[in-house]
Amino acid sequence: MNKINKIQIRGNVKIFSTESEKYVTKPKKKDLSSLFNYLNTRGFNITPEIIDENKDEIRYKYYEDSPFSSPTKDEDLIKTVSSLHYKTTYFKDISRKKYKDIYNTLIGNIDYLKEYYDNLIRTIDFKIYMSPSDYLLARNFTIINSNLIFIEKELNAWYNLVKDKTKEKVCIVHNNLKRENFIEGEKVVLTGWDNYLVDTRILDIYKLYKKEYKKMDFTNLLKIYNDEYPLDDEESKLLTIMISMPSTIKETNNEYDKIKEINEILDYIYRTNELIKTGVLKSS
Repeated sequence: MNKINKIQIRGNVKIFSTESEKYVTKPKKKDLSSLFNYLNTRGFNITPEIIDENKDEIRYKYYEDSPFSSPTKDEDLIKTVSSLHYKTTYFKDISRKKYKDIYNTLIGNIDYLKEYYDNLIRTIDFKIYMSPSDYLLARNFTIINSNLIFIEKELNAWYNLVKDKTKEKVCIVHNNLKRENFIEGEKVVLTGWDNYLVDTRILDIYKLYKKEYKKMDFTNLLKIYNDEYPLDDEESKLLTIMISMPSTIKETNNEYDKIKEINEILDYIYRTNELIKTGVLKSS
């Protein structure tokens, strides 16, 4: 056995360096060997190589990203995601209740956000002197409220499309997409499969957007995705609804932090609105 020269710890991941190799160990959450074997049969073979595993831990080969960032890395990632989704898509039978449950959950979120922001603005209205963060929120309340009205309208349109369906399009969903999990070195590898699901592909695009919306050009990336594997009407609407949902304001007594938080929420809404206006989320 090679002597271990160095161990790096990143969260629940350990990177071991020996004289001849580097490998990664992490707690085992799911049977990834079966998943990777299945993906290979479907022609998707850019998963990490498993060296060893037991019931508690899994060991992978370590992959080093190129020190030179490829100008097409984001495009390569989205093409890889569309390939994963396309190659593993199938239809399964479901009851109409599932779509009704999704609708009820989302409309409940919208109603909660409406009440949440209405209560905030009413509280601000009763104040004699507004703090800077109060003023920022009051000045932009119309934008937030209009956004929630738009989401509710889209949700009702989505439900009208799906309410009578008894089949659902599903695929392997990576469920942890981010730039750092896509490695382009000696081999192209997509890592971070611990939370994979069989579900709607919208989850992958939604989570990638939430993590990387500031860093990646999603107008271009969604065009590329749609060229590879087009979203249908119901998928486009559901993705529009999910990415448009604003967050609440984190509780803090620090005025600077509060202003920063509100600006983050507003920036997210504006960026997402601009993305939607491009029409890239409308199916052809």
